Amino acid sequence: MRAGTSDKINHILAQAADLFVLKGYDATSMRDIAERAGVSKSLLYHHFTDKYQIFSQIAASSGIGLNESVAEAIAGGTTATEKLRLFMVTTAAFFEENRLSWIAASQEFWSSNEARMSLKVKLRRDSFERMLRTILEDGVASGEFQIADVRLAGRLILSSLNWMHRWYNPAGKRRAPEIAEEYCRMIVQGIGSGHPLPPSA
Repeated sequence: MRAGTSDKINHILAQAADLFVLKGYDATSMRDIAERAGVSKSLLYHHFTDKYQIFSQIAASSGIGLNESVAEAIAGGTTATEKLRLFMVTTAAFFEENRLSWIAASQEFWSSNEARMSLKVKLRRDSFERMLRTILEDGVASGEFQIADVRLAGRLILSSLNWMHRWYNPAGKRRAPEIAEEYCRMIVQGIGSGHPLPPSA
């Protein structure tokens, strides 16, 4: 792919990601994307079959960078606890640095129709979740974590990170990695005082 073509495609993807954030995936049309990117619809369709192909490229490229960043970070951890902290902090840092593409992907990524989701995106998502699950399983094996259901614990951790885009303010006092660090502390150390939960109604 020539440099000029690559730059044009990256520009279209960036503008589409911005629109998906502002309007939502369903409300954004191919015409909207063409107008925002300053290209004709015919040129847009020359590069992309449909809107979902644009979305899947945004999600896949976001996933590639995220997975590689997290895998490199946790390789430096010596304990499951440290690897969990690195997993969460690195994920939050990636979110902060790639906020628009993250938000655009998140709108559909975790709730998308499995049959529609591209194989690349699905594999990236599964690989990301598997890294976390391995950390939790290793922590249980070493006695660092007391987890009855690793899959459920993983969903709790991923939810805490994946929904940051709903409320996170880049102009706020705390950066995303600092928030993830605090989340990790709460998860590992707990927030209770040791008192048992009241019986359910």
